[in-house]
Amino acid sequence: MITVEHQGALSSWLCEKIGLVPTPDLVCIGNRDHAHIYGVVGYDQFNGASIMMHAAGEGYWLNKDMLFAVFDYPFNVCKANMVIGLVPSGNEAAIRFNTHIGFKTELRLEGAHPDGALLLMTMKREECRYLSRKRNGQEKQSTSATRLH
Repeated sequence: MITVEHQGALSSWLCEKIGLVPTPDLVCIGNRDHAHIYGVVGYDQFNGASIMMHAAGEGYWLNKDMLFAVFDYPFNVCKANMVIGLVPSGNEAAIRFNTHIGFKTELRLEGAHPDGALLLMTMKREECRYLSRKRNGQEKQSTSATRLH
């Protein structure tokens, strides 16, 4: 199930998986059942125009409902123009994954990570193909009425 409940557990799981030091404004969306967390996407550093995204998952955690929720929050709820992610150059799986879902590499920061470089990857609102979804032939719009924080 897609959830925003138990922010502490979602945040801890995400931070442990990716080595992230949580910021006070970190907000997470998780895909979990009652016993196991399968994946978490976290957001922080929203400045009115862009927001930072952090993600980790195991197995088949990123289904269509999760993809909708992941991009609904920054673009439809926060009204951000752009989602930004920083990916270590040595994390080829994350780079492939991000590229596959539509992120573009904007900048390579050499020497900014122990792996060598950090890639600054972005997705702009107009480039996002996950902002609406269909169920039973009906288009479904955002169900989020307010920000998570």
